[in-house]
Amino acid sequence: MFILAGALFIALSTPLSPGILAIDDVVNQGDNLSFSITGYNSHFTQGEDLQVWIQSGDFVYCSSDLQIQDDSPLSVRMKKPQPLPANLYSVLLNNTVDGTLVSIDGLFLKGEAGAAIVPPAKCYTPITISEHDYFSIPFRTILYESIRNLNFHVPMWFSMIFLTLLSFVTAILFLIKADARFDDMTMAAIQASLLFAACGLATGAFWARFTWGAFWTNDPQLNGAALSTLIYLAYFLLRRSVSDPEKRARLSAVYAIFAFVMFYIFVKVIPGMADFSLHPDTTDNPSFRDYDIEGKLKIVFRTATAGWIVMSFWIFSLRYRMLQLERKHLDR
Repeated sequence: MFILAGALFIALSTPLSPGILAIDDVVNQGDNLSFSITGYNSHFTQGEDLQVWIQSGDFVYCSSDLQIQDDSPLSVRMKKPQPLPANLYSVLLNNTVDGTLVSIDGLFLKGEAGAAIVPPAKCYTPITISEHDYFSIPFRTILYESIRNLNFHVPMWFSMIFLTLLSFVTAILFLIKADARFDDMTMAAIQASLLFAACGLATGAFWARFTWGAFWTNDPQLNGAALSTLIYLAYFLLRRSVSDPEKRARLSAVYAIFAFVMFYIFVKVIPGMADFSLHPDTTDNPSFRDYDIEGKLKIVFRTATAGWIVMSFWIFSLRYRMLQLERKHLDR
């Protein structure tokens, strides 16, 4: 509980790293281009050697005039060749405090895409991205503050995987040893896993509403998780439908083994075979680790995951002890 509380406190209270929130007020007239950059947790007035440039492929063009109103927004003006070689540009910003901030394809210029133009050889001095002098959670476009949900949503499913794997092992042990304790362990593990499955679906639905625009989407991993939850719910229907205790325990053990295999297929195998998934680490969708250059996200995430898994085992042990007490009471 102490580890989990500490990890979640850090996850909720730690500020996000600086980033570019929006590119607004774009004016493109003749050889003049101007726009404003809205930063997030940025330090435009504090950093030195502030530089801004636009980039499309190998084409790079730098700002000739920067007007800082505050740490955000930043007004940018530049003289540009006429016409520019593309319509869509990434906007990059450098300073010594924030490092390099990027808005990928954040600037659209209507009516451009003319002949290729070779700009000056080098119009900016790259600043190496380094650790800030404060601890922060990575800034990610679209996710923004909702990235903190990573420390709740994903560990919930890791905890469910841990508990369903435990039920898989105890079910096999019951079939081998015919010990009623393993039947109780299997049922306790599945009961606890459904609690974390419900929490995982709930946190995932709210996260999806913020990032994807809907509480539920036709995503193979999301649908697989829902089907797996229904399969484990059917485990209790099976137990209620069989009156003989020994037969019920054997059938339930076989079903628990089958349920775990189907859970793995629905959540891991089928999403990996799909053409596309909105979830990271499936198909061609990159994972968080591909973006997290500084590794700050992993520190809190791994600690929170360890805390949730330990808590899931504690809940399982409580439920198992209750089942043992119920069994002793019936025996008496």
